Amino acid sequence: MPRKRLRAVVLGSRFAGLATLTWLRRLYRPSELDITVVDQWQDMIFRPGLVHAMRLGPDQLMATVSVPMRPFWAKHQIHPIHDIVVGIDPNAREVYTAAHEPIPYDVLFVATGSSPRWDAIPGLAQHHQGFCEGYLARHTAAVNMRQPQGRLVIAIGQLLAPRSWSPSVQVGCECPGLESALLWDYRLRQLKERAHAEITLVTPAKELAESGGAEIREKLGQIFHQRGINVITGAQYRRVADSALELGDGTSIPFDRILWIPPQSGSRWLEHSPIAEGAGWVPADAFLNHPRWSEIYAVGDVVSKPWPKMGHAAMVQARVAVHHWAWRQRKIRRKPAPYEPKLLWVLEDTAGTAFFVLSNAFYGGKQQMVYHGRSPYWAKQVFQMAYIRRTGALPVMP
Repeated sequence: MPRKRLRAVVLGSRFAGLATLTWLRRLYRPSELDITVVDQWQDMIFRPGLVHAMRLGPDQLMATVSVPMRPFWAKHQIHPIHDIVVGIDPNAREVYTAAHEPIPYDVLFVATGSSPRWDAIPGLAQHHQGFCEGYLARHTAAVNMRQPQGRLVIAIGQLLAPRSWSPSVQVGCECPGLESALLWDYRLRQLKERAHAEITLVTPAKELAESGGAEIREKLGQIFHQRGINVITGAQYRRVADSALELGDGTSIPFDRILWIPPQSGSRWLEHSPIAEGAGWVPADAFLNHPRWSEIYAVGDVVSKPWPKMGHAAMVQARVAVHHWAWRQRKIRRKPAPYEPKLLWVLEDTAGTAFFVLSNAFYGGKQQMVYHGRSPYWAKQVFQMAYIRRTGALPVMP
């Protein structure tokens, strides 16, 4: 008697979702596993590339970061549903969307990412610019071309995380903020406008590179000082006024323009779901498995842990989650090693150099590495080109 084909559903199709889909198809043939992906977008934006809004025009920027997903889904025989999730019934093992029939699953991978919370700070709105989504970065790039002079404030929003997270973190998406400040400084020097501009970076974190080690924090602090970039740490945001950022201690930071990485919460898709904790975060163990429903995995930024909310971490987690499920299904013999969090950044500071940052010190380890040069920059460019151009053969971190 032929074996029943299993059904996998993946919610989200960005770094975490794409890596999950790739590993599922590498381990299971279409005759063994039916895969459905639910995503509200038909194209993926390579979000690490959006910081280039600080040095490229809008059309050039978008040409370098857009990833059409339909060829990938078709090549790997993945059934796409272009919709939003409105509910999950973990007991019935069904996903509900706004416009489709219930989607049954044998295994569910939640890779919805975190959600920007523009409503978390009074006065904050999307017209204040940013680069965490394609349409925001395009607008930022256009304004940068028109208005290089003046006072630019780059504000990193807080992470709206449960107090139970240990170690506690204040920010979830810090690297793009640091990177954008350095790239804007570089661009202004190219234009010979640096003397007519001021750059201020504001963050709720107590120090730059909050989840890095002491050596990394010291090195980056020196670089920002050398480049003349003002840094304000430990910020508690009170209000965003028309021309000033007001902090809880009474400080007012004037600006001509302000650029935001908005506060982040868990997935808004899941705020009222029984599988999630407060603010849409999904609990998981070190194998990314849900503690209550063993057929559910959470991967990437949505995981209710103080782990790095970065693409590299999401891709490593996807491998662990898929292999753990395959091991439980007896598809593979060896149980995977649990996920071990570590910070990995390639932080560009010019059009040809970058910092390579690697550390697990924040999570109790002893590894700390920071290196500046051309090789990290070119490694990042090659990875981005491979990721975008070879969508049908998505690279997966070892």
